[in-house]
Amino acid sequence: MEYFTLAAKKPSRDPSLVEAALRQAWNACAETACPKCHVPAGQYCRNSTAGVMWVTRFHRPRQDAAGVPQILPPVGINGLSWATGKGRFQWDDRRVPAV
Repeated sequence: MEYFTLAAKKPSRDPSLVEAALRQAWNACAETACPKCHVPAGQYCRNSTAGVMWVTRFHRPRQDAAGVPQILPPVGINGLSWATGKGRFQWDDRRVPAV
């Protein structure tokens, strides 16, 4: 998926299973409020720099609350980070798309 870069074991899994797990992890995060930045479910996480709110990846506490650590290891994914963004975007209340 375009959203993720991975720390994975040797590719021993069916790529379609990995893709399905990544989609499940993304959607689980989207359906969970963030305990770190306090955005409600359905919105992107945010960070503040010099008083300006910016869209950021799902924070680790949100991933944990969404159950991501239980979703990904069965398909050989040890770690999850987000791919390099395509610019910086000021945070607003736009919805996270389901994938």
